[in-house]
Amino acid sequence: MKRVILTITAILFTSFCYGKIITLEDSIKELKLLNNEIEIFQDEAHTITLEDIISKGNQVEFKIYGPGEQFSKNTHNVYWMRFKIKDNSGHDKWVLEILDSRFDEVIFYAPDLNDPERYIQSISGITHPFKSRKYEHKNFVFDIPLIEDQKEHYYYLKIKPGVVGSFLFKIRQNNVFASYGFKEHLLLGMYYGILLIMAFYNLFIYFSVKERLYIYYFFYVIAWAFNSTLDDGLGFQYIWSDFPVISQGGVYFARILMLTFYVFYSQSFLDIKTNFPESRSVLYKLLLFYIGCTIFLTYFNLTLVYNLLFTFIFVYILYVSFVIYKKGYKPARFFLLGNSIIVLGLIIYLLKNAAVFNNLIHESPILHTFMVYIRNVIMILDIVILSIALGDRIRYLKRTAEVAQLEIIHQLNEKKLLGEKVNRELEEKVAERTRTIEEKKELLELANSKLQQQAEEINKMNALLDLDNWNLKKNIIQEKEARIVLKDINFEEFSLVYPNDSACYHYLEEIKWEQGYTCRKCGSKKFGKGVTVFSRRCSNCRYDESITAYTVFHRCKFGIQIAMYITVMMNRYGKSIPITDISKEVKMRNATCWKFAQKILLVRETKEYKNVNENDKLKYLILHS
Repeated sequence: MKRVILTITAILFTSFCYGKIITLEDSIKELKLLNNEIEIFQDEAHTITLEDIISKGNQVEFKIYGPGEQFSKNTHNVYWMRFKIKDNSGHDKWVLEILDSRFDEVIFYAPDLNDPERYIQSISGITHPFKSRKYEHKNFVFDIPLIEDQKEHYYYLKIKPGVVGSFLFKIRQNNVFASYGFKEHLLLGMYYGILLIMAFYNLFIYFSVKERLYIYYFFYVIAWAFNSTLDDGLGFQYIWSDFPVISQGGVYFARILMLTFYVFYSQSFLDIKTNFPESRSVLYKLLLFYIGCTIFLTYFNLTLVYNLLFTFIFVYILYVSFVIYKKGYKPARFFLLGNSIIVLGLIIYLLKNAAVFNNLIHESPILHTFMVYIRNVIMILDIVILSIALGDRIRYLKRTAEVAQLEIIHQLNEKKLLGEKVNRELEEKVAERTRTIEEKKELLELANSKLQQQAEEINKMNALLDLDNWNLKKNIIQEKEARIVLKDINFEEFSLVYPNDSACYHYLEEIKWEQGYTCRKCGSKKFGKGVTVFSRRCSNCRYDESITAYTVFHRCKFGIQIAMYITVMMNRYGKSIPITDISKEVKMRNATCWKFAQKILLVRETKEYKNVNENDKLKYLILHS
């Protein structure tokens, strides 16, 4: 214990190499820790403890960093900080506020009021549940226990950053901090209120006009709001308090969403596909390259390169919007202004994270406040200007549509006048043509009446000729058939009357259904075409009756022309004609002819056949054999 006391005493008295003492007075309501008041030591191995720092004394090399160096450049190192406080205020309620709310873990070591040689730790950070914080505030806030002994005492901070962040700390009286916190939350509430109003306003417009430009804008604003809640810690405070992992990795996801929807919004707003098509593929390739490099760049702690690539895509969109504006696309002017503000804000944000403005920030409280909320200011300006750009785009498209409509109306009027002129000319020509047609019509009617008279006379003459021809043909056919039935003929003469099977089938059809068709199954009179030629199918029972069924020719093995010739010869001569003569004449086997002739002769010998009229005997043989 004596060794610890001696070490602390040695540290206190070697002030020439350590930070300036922070003195708290009654007149001071709040103060910002300056660079010469904070000593910093980087623990690359993560092995140093507070006991090591106190026990080793000067062996742990704390340094005073310049204003441009007070940030977590190496995100994987542990940063130890210490500062000396002397209390002359008589006010016992002071708090330490760490303004960057993105650090993974922050441990504050303060002397015990009862035993100053002993230190009490308070832990916070986004890797710890929000409910574990004493102050429910978006930033990391710790009570500063002050020892009223008019002496300086060391206070320590151990920070595991995880991100590149600035070491900006403030010491405030508790009541001042409460007032400041209320005002800050009020302003942030207004900020997020504006974002949500603009986002949902454009969402409602999307549902009305169904133009994807507005849904892209909605998701872009929501993604930016999500990124802001990660940056200022309000999301961790109010939304995902029990899920610290969202605050750790959500910033990369939020940036990807924000950039993706801004790219979609830009190409839709600027109509890049029409106005600058060659830049469209470049823009998408840059976006995919950025998404692909996210894990690689963050794993190897190349945060600066990652942020530069993010900014470069916005710079390229700025270039594209400038080119499109120069081509005469007027709505791009406000978009160009809004995108310029985004690029300017991102550059300032990069320089702020690199501690470039730390000297100015330490000298100007107003500039310090502006730098803390630079992203919020830029976003509000961007939202307002892009909203104006949307309205300007609508006005431009409306004016363009009106001009196009007026031009169309002018063209329609010209077409109307031209059409009226053409119609008048056509009406005149039609009237003239009508008169000509009427004249020709009268001539045609006169000629037509003469032709009708001639046609009537010709028709009468044709009717008389047709009747004579019909009687002549009928007499010829009857003469031939009578000759076949009653007189001597040979096969050659028979073939002149019935030259083929089709002619024989026609004759068979006439005599078979001479009295009309009657179905042999159901007695129906209605029929249609059957499966084979000349057959008839009953419309009622679907029975199909072939032309040769129920006749002497049914199942005949040779052509119906020869079969009919044999029937005619049997009807004429009976047994008196030798079968051998017929077989030679029709060139068929004698046995085949004899077998068919026998079937006919059986019917010829019947009493019914003999009683039939001479002219109907052939018909009887065909239908009853």
